[in-house]
Amino acid sequence: GTVHTPIFNPVLAAKMMVAADHAGHGRFGLNLVVGNKDEEFAMFGVELLEHDERYLHGQEWLDVVRHKTLEDAVESLRRDGFVIYAAVPGSKISVDDLNFARPAAVMMGNEHEGLTGAAIDAADRVFGIPMAGMTASLNLSVATALIAERAAALRRRALRSEGDLDAAEQLALRARFYATSV
Repeated sequence: GTVHTPIFNPVLAAKMMVAADHAGHGRFGLNLVVGNKDEEFAMFGVELLEHDERYLHGQEWLDVVRHKTLEDAVESLRRDGFVIYAAVPGSKISVDDLNFARPAAVMMGNEHEGLTGAAIDAADRVFGIPMAGMTASLNLSVATALIAERAAALRRRALRSEGDLDAAEQLALRARFYATSV
């Protein structure tokens, strides 16, 4: 589902997401949009905030971790047990060939230049999305959605579970979300 963060109250959105998650048996994706079109917000009687304010508002929905360098980010992810994959167009390895038994971080490059050489070198493995016919590439949001859906399915299969969190961890995460949403 797509949520325009300035329009939806996080508690209401959380309730809708839980319903969608249950209806989809754990197959629910969330696209957070902090806004870029005045006319979309005008339909709801909401004024579009300035760019930096919109992104501050959007952080209420996510845990944002910033690192000064790529190396710092990679080191932090590895320390936390993550395997690091890099999406590289033309790679012979597909997302289906990756192992999601461990938590994974997937690096995606922009549509015009892709990942930097340093990012590709930092990855444990590179992969691509197989293209058929005359299709040479997908836009970033489509590629990310395809990879995220496939990675989530492979992770559930590897875990033989609908998710990583046990009931107590789910409750704690839900309580934290509600507490920061009020």
